Amino acid sequence: MEHSLVSYPVIISREKEQTRIHFPDLPAADVVDANEYQARLRAQIGLAIVIIDLESHHEPVPAPSDPATLAAKLKAGEQIDLVTTDLDEY
Repeated sequence: MEHSLVSYPVIISREKEQTRIHFPDLPAADVVDANEYQARLRAQIGLAIVIIDLESHHEPVPAPSDPATLAAKLKAGEQIDLVTTDLDEY
C-alpha cells in the first residue's frame, strides 16, 4: 500500500450520555459509544476497515473534506476533529 497514515475529519456530538462520531466522507465508519475514549478508538478502527474494504473492491476512496468547510455547517453541540489511523495495522 502506498500510504499508511490517513486522517479524516469527523463531527463529534454528545447525545443522551453517548458520544457520536460521524465521518461525513465515509459514513459507514460512524461510531456511537457511551465512552468517548472508546468511541475514538472504534472510529480509528472503523476508518481503517472502511478504507481497506473500498480499496480491496477497487472502489474509489473519497478524499477527506476540508474541516473548515464542515465547521461552517456545524449544529449546536457539535465539534470538528480529525481521526487518524494507520492502515498498515489492519
